[in-house]
Amino acid sequence: MAAILSDLAINISHKRWVCVLDPTLALSVYGLPLLTRLGGALEVWIARELWHILDNTHYYLERPEILLANNGGNGNQAEKAQAIVQTLLEWERIRLDNDPSRQQCYWIGDSPLESFLPEGIEPDIIWRYEALSASLDQRLPDKDSALSSACRDTATLATCLPSAFVLTHLPSPHAQEECPPICRILETSGIPCREVAADDPWQKEESDILRQLLVQTGLGKWVWSGLKLAVFHLAVPTACTMETPNPEGLEPADYGLGETESAAAWPAIDYWRDARGFWYPL
Repeated sequence: MAAILSDLAINISHKRWVCVLDPTLALSVYGLPLLTRLGGALEVWIARELWHILDNTHYYLERPEILLANNGGNGNQAEKAQAIVQTLLEWERIRLDNDPSRQQCYWIGDSPLESFLPEGIEPDIIWRYEALSASLDQRLPDKDSALSSACRDTATLATCLPSAFVLTHLPSPHAQEECPPICRILETSGIPCREVAADDPWQKEESDILRQLLVQTGLGKWVWSGLKLAVFHLAVPTACTMETPNPEGLEPADYGLGETESAAAWPAIDYWRDARGFWYPL
C-alpha cells in the first residue's frame, strides 16, 4: 500500500498545471518575463486575439491607449502607453520566431494549421472553442474592442481546458475597483465574478501550490517589483455537458471561421447563461 501511495504522489507532483495568460497581463511589462519563466513549469496558453493584435502591431503602436485596461486609476497614462509600445515590440520579435515550440505556449488559431496544441489533447477542442467563443461574443457589449475580444478568447480557452486557471493581475493601488480587469469585462457580458474568501480551504490549498511553483520559476522578484498576481476560475455548467457541435456543411478545414462567420455558423445556444467567475489574489 505504501508503494502504491508513493507512486501516486510522484505522478500527481509531475502533472503540469494548465494556465491561460490574461491578455492585459501579457501586454504589461511583466508579460514576457512571465511567459519565458512559466513555460518551463506550466502548460501556458495564449488568447487568439493577442496574435491578431500582433499581426497589426503597426496600428496599435500608433494607438497604444486602445490596449490599456480602464481600471479607474490615477496613474500616468502616457507612461503606461509607452510601456505598451515597448511590450508590443518585444512580442512582435517573439511572434516572428518560426519555431512555435520556442515560444513556450500553446494557442488555438484561426484554423487548425495556425494552431499550436500540446500532444494528446482531444481534437474536438477546436469545435468546442469556436462554439463557446461565438456564444460569448453575442454577449459582449463592445465587440470592436481588442481587449474585450482578447478576454473573450481567454475565458473560452479556460472553459475548454477543464483544469485550467487564468493567471491575471490586480490593478494599481489607486484603482477604484480592486478586481482583475478580465472580471469587469465579463461582468458587462452578464457573467458575475466574485472574490473567494481568504479563509476558503480550497483557495488556500491551491494558492499554496501555485506560490511554490512561482517561487521555483524565480518570479518572486517581479512580485516584489509591484506585480499583483491573481488567479481567476470560470464555472460554466452548460459547457461541461455540451455535445460536440457540428454546423451543417462545416468541414474540418473550416474550423476557426473568424469572428463574423463564426457567429453565423455555430448554433445559437447561450452556453454562458449560468456561468460564474471566481478570483483571489495570489
